[in-house]
Amino acid sequence: MEDIRQTMRSRRDVLAGTGAVIGAGLVGTAATAQEDDAAGNQPMEVPSQFDQPDTDVDVLNYALTLEYLEDEFYNTGLEQFDGEALASASALEVPPDLLATFFADISAQEQSHTEQLARVIETLGGTPADPPAFEFGIDSADAFIATAQVLENTGVAAYAGVAPRIESPDILSAALSIHSVEARHAAVLNALVGESPFPDAYDPALPIPDVLSAIQPFMAGEMEETPEEEPGTETDTPEEEPGTETDTPDEGTETEASDNGTESPAEGESG
Repeated sequence: MEDIRQTMRSRRDVLAGTGAVIGAGLVGTAATAQEDDAAGNQPMEVPSQFDQPDTDVDVLNYALTLEYLEDEFYNTGLEQFDGEALASASALEVPPDLLATFFADISAQEQSHTEQLARVIETLGGTPADPPAFEFGIDSADAFIATAQVLENTGVAAYAGVAPRIESPDILSAALSIHSVEARHAAVLNALVGESPFPDAYDPALPIPDVLSAIQPFMAGEMEETPEEEPGTETDTPEEEPGTETDTPDEGTETEASDNGTESPAEGESG
C-alpha cells in the first residue's frame, strides 16, 4: 500500500475535487446570482480545452467536470469492491459494513454535488458540460482507497484555487458549505491510509492549470493527440525560384532562361 500511496501522492496537488466545492444548496441561491451573470453563457469544453473561466457559469462547468470525475470514480469502485475488500485494505480496523456505508455515503454526496451543479448552471442560463469518458485502471481495494484519498485532499486545495473566481456572494457562501464536506471526506480517507486526518494547519490553493493537467491520465482518449505525420517522414520538395522553372532534359542537364525568353543549355556549345 505504501507504493500505491507514493505513486498517487504525486497527483495530490492537482487532482479532482474542485467540482465538489460548489454543489448542494446552489439552486436556492441561483436566482439571485442570475443578475450577476449574463444569460446564455457558453459552457466550457472538456478539461483539456478549458481556458481561464470568466463567469460563474464557466467556474461551475469547470467544477462540474471535476465532479463527474469523482462521481464516476466512486460508482466504479463500489461496483468492484465490497465492505470486506475495503476493510482488508484499510489501515484502521473498521467493521466492513460500516466502511461500506462510509463509502456509499461519500458516493451519494458526490452524485448530489453533480446534480446540483447541473441545475444551477441551467438556472443561470448556461448549459451543463457533458460528462467526459473516464478510465481509472483501479484493480485493487488498496488502489481504490489510495486514489480516493488523493481525490478528496486535492479537492479541498483545488477549491481554494477556484473560489476567488466566483462572483456571486450567494454561490460562494453555498460553496463553502460543500468545501467543508469535502474536507470531512479527506480526513476520513487520510485515516484509512494511515495518515493524519489533519496534516497541516493551512491548506494550499491549487491553480486551475495544474488540476486540468493532472486529470488527463483519467480522461479516456484525451492524451492521444499525436500529429498526423511524424517528424522526418515528410516528403521534401525543393522550392523553385520564380522565373526559373524549366523542362529538364532526360540526360539530367540543367537549362537556363536567356534574356529573350528562349532556353539555352547551361553546358555545351558556346555559339
